[in-house]
Amino acid sequence: MMRVSERRSGRSERGAILIQVAIGLVVLTALGMFVVDYGVMWVGRRAAQNAADAGALAGAISLALDNDKRTANGPAKTAAYRFATTNTVVGATPSVTDPTTGNSTDVMFYNDPGAGTAKFPDKCKDNSCIRVDVYRNEARSNPLPVFFGTLLGITTTGVKATATAQAAIGDTSDCLKPWAVIDKWDEYWIPPNKKTTPAATPWTTDSTFDKYGKKGVLDPTILTPDVYIAPTTTSTGTGFYPTNLDGSPSPWYGTEITLKAGGANDTDWDAGWFLALDLTDSKGGNDYRNNIKGCVGVDFSVGQALPLDTEQGGMVGPTQNGVDYLVALDPNATWDAANKKVINSAFAVSPRIVAVPLVNPDAISGAFKQGGKTTVQITNIMGFFIEGFTNGSKGGVQGRLVSMPGLKSSGAPTISNQSAFLHVIQLVR
Repeated sequence: MMRVSERRSGRSERGAILIQVAIGLVVLTALGMFVVDYGVMWVGRRAAQNAADAGALAGAISLALDNDKRTANGPAKTAAYRFATTNTVVGATPSVTDPTTGNSTDVMFYNDPGAGTAKFPDKCKDNSCIRVDVYRNEARSNPLPVFFGTLLGITTTGVKATATAQAAIGDTSDCLKPWAVIDKWDEYWIPPNKKTTPAATPWTTDSTFDKYGKKGVLDPTILTPDVYIAPTTTSTGTGFYPTNLDGSPSPWYGTEITLKAGGANDTDWDAGWFLALDLTDSKGGNDYRNNIKGCVGVDFSVGQALPLDTEQGGMVGPTQNGVDYLVALDPNATWDAANKKVINSAFAVSPRIVAVPLVNPDAISGAFKQGGKTTVQITNIMGFFIEGFTNGSKGGVQGRLVSMPGLKSSGAPTISNQSAFLHVIQLVR
C-alpha cells in the first residue's frame, strides 16, 4: 500500500516543474530585455555622444582656422555636420539636420534664431561656440533596434546627445619663437623722402614707425608721430587682429610680412622689425637656433613681461638655419590665397605655423632709452605661417599672419576673441 501511495504522490508533483520553468522563462526574458535592450540603448547613447562631440569639435576647429562668418553653409557648420554624421550609432547614421538646407536646429551658433542662453552657456555670448545635436529615435524615423522588449510591449527606444564646443581665446604658448616683433600702428607721418601726397597714407608692409630718434628719444622733426594702441578685451587697438566682428577674415589675415632682425641702434622700424631674443637660458647662436626649431618649454602669455635679453649679433645664420629646418618638416605646405588658409600640409596643424610675440613699439623705444637689459609687455601673440627665409637688403623670415589652434589659456585673457590669433579648442557642454 505504501508503494502505491508514494507512486501516486510522485505523479501528482510532476506538473509543478512546468510552473517553475514558466516563471523562470519570464524572469530570464525580463533579464534578457534589461541586459540586451537596455545595453543597446546605453551603447547607442555613448555612440551618439561621440558623434555629437566629434561634430562640435570639428566645428570649433573650423571656427579657429577658417574665420567662419557664422553662415548656414559656412565651413564650421559644414564640418560639424559632416563629422557628426560620419560617426554611426549602433550601425546607422544618426539624424542631424543638414545646415546647408537652411537654419538647422541641430547645428547652431549662439546668435542663431532660437539659440542664445537657452541653448548655450554664458561663455558663448561672443559667438565663439558651436552646438551639435544628434538623434536616433522614433521621432526621427531611426529608432534603436529592440530585441526582447517586444515580448513585453516595448517596440522602440531612442537616444539624443548634444555637445557644445568653443574656439576660446588662447593667449599663452610654451613654444614662443625668439622674435619680439613690433605690432601694427596707425600711420600718421610720411618721411619727406617718401612723401607723395600731403595726407597720411594707410599702414602698409612698407611703412615705418616714425616717432623716435636714437636711443628712444622723441624726434622733434616728426610733427605728427605715428600712434600705437595695444588691444584690450573690448578693442583691437591699432594692432594686427585676425577676424572682423562677424567672424570673417580681417584685412590683415594672411598678410605676407618679412620679419627682419634689428638692433638697439635702429632709429625707425619698418613692418616686421624684431629683436632676436635669448629666451630662458639661451646662451648664444646654438640655443637661439634650437628655440626656433622647437619649444622653449616655458609659458608666455599676452600681457606678460617679455625679457628683452637680446642675442648678440645679427643672428642671420642661426635664424635661417632654424627656419630652413621648420620648412623641411612640412615642405609641401603652401598658402591658399583664395581661401586664406594653409593647404597640402602633412599635419593637422603644420609645424611651420608658429607663435610669435607682438610688442608695443613705444615700449621697445622706452627700453632702448633706459639702456641695458629690461623687459617689455607682450601685447599679443600671432600665428605665423613660415614660407621661408629670404636674403637681400630686406631679407628675413617671410610668412603670413594666421590663426593657430591647440594653444593654452591663462584663464584671464587681456584681449578679445576678435584680436586672438591663438585658440583653445574645448568642449564646454
